[in-house]
Amino acid sequence: MQFDIVPLGSLMGWCTMKMGLYHISAEGGFAVTNKDIKLICGFLDELSDTTDEAALNALIDRYISGLGSKDTDALRQKLYLAGVRMLERDDETMEAVRSRRIASLTENEKTELEKVDDIISGNKLLYYFQPIVSAVDGEIFSYEALMRSATDPAITPYHILKYAELTDRLSDVEKATFLNVLSIIEDKKDVLAGKSVFINSMPNVMLSTADAEKVCELLERNADTAVVEMTENAEADDAQLKRLKDLYRSMNVRIAVDDYGTGYSNVGSLLRYTPNFVKIDRSLLSEIDSQSKKRHLVRDIIEFCHDNKIFALAEGVETSEELKTVILMGVDLIQGYYTARPSPEIIESIPFNIKEEIRRYQQERQDGKATHVYTPAAGERVMLEKLKKVGYKCIHIKKYEGNSDVTIVGLPSLDTHIRIEVDSGYEGKISIESAHLSGGKNRPTIIIGECCKVELAMFGDNVFHRGGILVPESSELTLTGLGALFMSLTDTTYYGIGAEYNKRHGKLLFDANVEFVIEAHGNLGVCIGSGLGGEIIIRRGIFTLNINGNKGVGIGSLYGDDAIDISNCGMDMDVNLTRGVLVGSMDGNADVYLHELSFNSFVGGQEMVCAGTVSGDKADIKISNAHFGTNVRSDKLAVMGALYGDTAIDVVNVSISVSASGYKAYALGGIKGSTRAYLENADTQIKLKTEMDGFTSASGDDLTIKDSRFLVTVNGEELKFEQE
Repeated sequence: MQFDIVPLGSLMGWCTMKMGLYHISAEGGFAVTNKDIKLICGFLDELSDTTDEAALNALIDRYISGLGSKDTDALRQKLYLAGVRMLERDDETMEAVRSRRIASLTENEKTELEKVDDIISGNKLLYYFQPIVSAVDGEIFSYEALMRSATDPAITPYHILKYAELTDRLSDVEKATFLNVLSIIEDKKDVLAGKSVFINSMPNVMLSTADAEKVCELLERNADTAVVEMTENAEADDAQLKRLKDLYRSMNVRIAVDDYGTGYSNVGSLLRYTPNFVKIDRSLLSEIDSQSKKRHLVRDIIEFCHDNKIFALAEGVETSEELKTVILMGVDLIQGYYTARPSPEIIESIPFNIKEEIRRYQQERQDGKATHVYTPAAGERVMLEKLKKVGYKCIHIKKYEGNSDVTIVGLPSLDTHIRIEVDSGYEGKISIESAHLSGGKNRPTIIIGECCKVELAMFGDNVFHRGGILVPESSELTLTGLGALFMSLTDTTYYGIGAEYNKRHGKLLFDANVEFVIEAHGNLGVCIGSGLGGEIIIRRGIFTLNINGNKGVGIGSLYGDDAIDISNCGMDMDVNLTRGVLVGSMDGNADVYLHELSFNSFVGGQEMVCAGTVSGDKADIKISNAHFGTNVRSDKLAVMGALYGDTAIDVVNVSISVSASGYKAYALGGIKGSTRAYLENADTQIKLKTEMDGFTSASGDDLTIKDSRFLVTVNGEELKFEQE
């Protein structure tokens, strides 16, 4: 067998040769076609392998019949002469360039060159063996044979390759590497105990036919042990790679790609090699535990390898943090100073404590898979489609030092049945893009731990099914982004964004260009808020709330005192409850400030309040620079205020449109307690059907109307009011 390697002739000479033959073809009296050009290129590729006149004539015989010349004798002569001249010119050019480079070396470099020449000529090379270990249990899987100088430690592999290339002796290094390491493999069969040895190879370096036959014989004899490791950034053309792959495959010799992630690395180049192993370059693994961009790239490489049944090997692991990161990411094999340094002896095992560390990290990974819990690294971009494929049910976001941001990406049409849990003490940004997540029975879709400061950024169309976002009292949640969130709540007791019916929620700040659509169906619950209340600030957004059930609240609390500040947004509520409030507290005191917004609602119930409180002692309602509209039917009703307590209302620069009816119903204030109402520059239209004595319980000095258009009809009768 023979290694078919790309020619060692200079690129300049090769290109010049092609151009020369093009002119020869034209002078020969035939038109140059694409087929002719391909034949000429093939001729040139083989020409540089030709060493004597007989071989040159045989080569011309094989190619000339395919060319479209009428005068084959003339063409043969031109090909022969041009071939000889170009080969001579190429040799002269290479030698001239080589001489100039050697002449430009410093005295120290010339000394190094002499040493390297002596090392190569005398085969004064030895090999250290570095273990490659399993990421599952830390046991040695294989070794890499690493070249060293047997005479002068100062002459490193870098120096050997540098001067070998300068003196056109890379083929000698390639030959020595194969023959030396394969001989060691044969001598150390008992020590290797069936483990493989990775042999470094330069795929763009040519061996002579005789040397190639020796190497192939040894490779075939040791195919169960030898792995040919080709440097990925040593570019070889497609035809050459195919010949190499076919050769190794025919001998059942496995292939590894080295230095992946550098040079010309991309998926296309990896597919050209179709290796058994991919060694991910050290440059991508250095400090990978703290660099999210590297983790993104390495994770993609690992997933690509696994999808194509390729072993992913992390090369150059030097710290415990790097080791843990690559194991949790799913790498198959590990090589580096942290696990074991290269040694002149073939060691049987790495240190016990390192093996235990590997097993511990692997157990952490397996525990996550067994419990269907996935833990992303800081800065990771998590693809929900891939997690669903593996069977994960939960994303556990941990607290990290420094940047803890995580991005979760899905498809709205892909229901993943995955939830999110956030570690206590977490501070960072969680971005959610086009995700369809599910909480499950009596379980929120997102659980935020204690003492957290979380920014939740929504992008695209997102869906939370059967559960909302838990924000405990000690934590803060800021919602940002651009897109939409659809939330479906169907449990007996429910909450959308906030906390349970018997808890307080943490600070909620909405500062997002997001449309929040919440549909709630249950006996008792809150869309935004909690049972006992907490701070709610809305600065932007569109809110569409559809609520059906027994007792409920749109925005606010069931039993606690509330301070709610809402501005710069649109609100549309469709509510059907036995007892409830749209904005405020059902049974606690309510302090509600609505400004620079549009509020519209359609409401039905028995005891209802649009803004304020049902059973709380007092409600303080402030509305400015806004539109407030409602169509409401309820037996007992306060559109704004406290149904059974004291009410204070201040309305400035507001458009009010109210259509309401109820057995005991007021537009401003409640059916018990005192009411004070101040309206200035209010364009007001109120139509009310009620058995009460007017549209409000405020009268006298407690009712102030100033500079307003005030149209009020009670039971079909228009009321008249004096204005200041």
